[in-house]
Amino acid sequence: MRRLFTGLLILTILGVASVTAQDAANVATLAAGASMGSVNSTAAFTAGAGSTVNGYVTAVAAVTLGAGASVTGNVTAGAAFTSGDGAKIRGSVSAKAAFTSGANSTIGGNVTVGADFTSGAKSIVAGDVFVTGAVTLGAGSRILGSVHSGVGSITYGAGATVGSVN
Repeated sequence: MRRLFTGLLILTILGVASVTAQDAANVATLAAGASMGSVNSTAAFTAGAGSTVNGYVTAVAAVTLGAGASVTGNVTAGAAFTSGDGAKIRGSVSAKAAFTSGANSTIGGNVTVGADFTSGAKSIVAGDVFVTGAVTLGAGSRILGSVHSGVGSITYGAGATVGSVN
């Protein structure tokens, strides 16, 4: 009886793990104002204005978040990443190409970019910024961590601040 119970318990745990691993949807577009769980797109991904991804976003190609869109986890783009005004990402952002953030956007983690990074006016990055290209900070932007530019180019808009430069 004990072996039967142990076997059922193991199958239950494995079943829950497999459901969780397959939880991400392979979608290319999330409509404005809509919400869904994690996204694992085999192409590009676009989230409309005011939409919410309750989890992470991973896309083989570019990722675009509309104005006021939010992601509760990390964002990983296989190409460029663009976020609209007021977009909120609680996790980190990784893009293989350029990243442009909209005004008043927030990122709760680090930013890693394989090209240039441009932050919109009054945007906030809570973590560190690692960029292979140039960094341009919009007016009033704040990077709470450190900034690393692979080409040594960091341009500050009026009132923009960083924790440190490496």
